[in-house]
Amino acid sequence: MKANDENLTSHILVCRDLELAYKTLLERYSDKNYKLFFKNGEKESKDFLLEDAKNVVKEAYVAESDEKIIILGAKSYNIYAQNSLLKILEEPPRNIIFILVCESKNVFLPTIRSRLLLKELVVDKQTVEIDLDLSKLDLQELYNFVQKNSRVKKNELKELVQKIITQAILNHNISFNTKELEHFERLLQLAELNSRPTNILISLLLTILEKRA
Repeated sequence: MKANDENLTSHILVCRDLELAYKTLLERYSDKNYKLFFKNGEKESKDFLLEDAKNVVKEAYVAESDEKIIILGAKSYNIYAQNSLLKILEEPPRNIIFILVCESKNVFLPTIRSRLLLKELVVDKQTVEIDLDLSKLDLQELYNFVQKNSRVKKNELKELVQKIITQAILNHNISFNTKELEHFERLLQLAELNSRPTNILISLLLTILEKRA
C-alpha cells in the first residue's frame, strides 16, 4: 500500500493479520481526520456487534467540513450489525469515507460487498528463526527461550512449534510416538485458539527434554 491514497473512496480492506492492518492504517492516515472502531482488544469481543454499528452511524452523522475516514475492523461482523450499516454505506453523509477491515471478504453479506470496492493489504511472509540448540537444551535454556518468545503472535507461534518439532526429528534424530505427536497437534490447535505462547512452548520443550533424558 502506498503512503497516501489519491481519490480515496469507501472500501473493504482484506488483511489476514488484523493487528498489522490496524498499525498500517494508523500510520497511513496519521495526518487525516479519522475515527477508529476496531475490535482487536484481548479483553473484549472481537466481533463487530449491533451496538458498534449504531456508534458508527452516530459518528458518521457528525457534520464535517473536511473529509473524515471511519475505520471499522473486526474478525467477524454480526449480521444485524451489517444490516444496520447498509443504508449509510450506500448513501454516506457528506465527506465521510468508510474502510471496513476484515480477514476475509466472505465475512460480509453480498449486499455489503456489492456496495464497496475491494482492496487487499498483503502481509509479507516472515520466516521465524529458532534461536535454540536442542542438543544443549536444559531447564535454563528452556526458560530463557520461553521468556524471549512469550509475546509472539499466533501465526509466529504455530510456525515456531512446527519448526522446533521438525528440527528435533530431522536434526537430532528424536523419535516421537503417536501419543506425543497427537499432543503436538493439540498444541497447534491451542495456538490457533490464541492460548498463551508460554504454556504451549513449555509443554513442547519439556516433552523434547524428556525424550533426550
